[in-house]
Amino acid sequence: MSLLGWGKKTRNRRQERGFQLDVRLRTEVSSRTRRREWLRVLGGLTLFVGIVAGAITGGVLLRDRWLYRVEALALRQIPVSTDGVLPVAELMAQAGLRAGMNTFAVDLPAVRGRLLRHPRVATAEVQRELPGTIRIRVRERFPVARIKVMDQPHLSFSYLLDETGHVLLPLERGRAPQEQVDAEAMLPVVVGVAHVPFVVGTAVTDAQVLGALRLLAAYESSTMAALADVVSVDVGRPGELELLTVLGSRVNFALRESDPVFGHALVCWHAVHMDAASRGRLIGSLDLSVTNHAPLRWMDGASAPVEPVQPIRPKRKPIRRHV
Repeated sequence: MSLLGWGKKTRNRRQERGFQLDVRLRTEVSSRTRRREWLRVLGGLTLFVGIVAGAITGGVLLRDRWLYRVEALALRQIPVSTDGVLPVAELMAQAGLRAGMNTFAVDLPAVRGRLLRHPRVATAEVQRELPGTIRIRVRERFPVARIKVMDQPHLSFSYLLDETGHVLLPLERGRAPQEQVDAEAMLPVVVGVAHVPFVVGTAVTDAQVLGALRLLAAYESSTMAALADVVSVDVGRPGELELLTVLGSRVNFALRESDPVFGHALVCWHAVHMDAASRGRLIGSLDLSVTNHAPLRWMDGASAPVEPVQPIRPKRKPIRRHV
């Protein structure tokens, strides 16, 4: 019994050892296979990165030492078109382009970015046309109002605002058509502004000022622009705007979300103005902030002009040219 038992235990131990050796051998083979696969993948990635890096380096060298030196690609024409009054030379200087540059070397987004940094440029398009042309199209901002920042005897200075609230500098005499310089000097003045910062090239965010600019833009596009010149817009009362015309009439408007472009109010003003003209009278004050039965006061005969003739003025907002 003891001999049989001893022999059985010996055989079991040998079988266990053989099984362990077999498992260890299979594990080592599997590990070597995985290492070979990883080395193969790593080698492929290294080769791919090397090919890409070589292609990029070769492309850069080819571009810098050959493509950028091809005389046929030299920049010869830079046509600039604008719908406003900015001089072409000023736009060229702002774009940073000059004849002789390599057309392919011009960074179009950078040129566009430089143009948009000009306070009077609203949008800009820059196109490359091979072999030697860069075309620029600009859409300008047009001011609709003035803000007096200095008003002293023999010394006056104003900022200009377009209808979106962007702050502009006045055009310089000699660098723009005289008619346009004079027109901007006669723009309506926004008064009653308190504690509103004005920085050239940025937009005003004050709701009262923005409302006044929308009203003036709508007025310029309405029939009233040919009948009554606006001298100033008072924004001192929250939720209300008061226009003063060159004939002394005062017309009040309300800032309403239901009529953000003042279309209905301007139509009412035109109707009252035409009725007053048919009676030979002038509007003293008209409160269009009241929805129904707007209060109206005629101008006194003593203060009314004998002949209400429209003053001759330059065109304030030029018609945009198609570019």
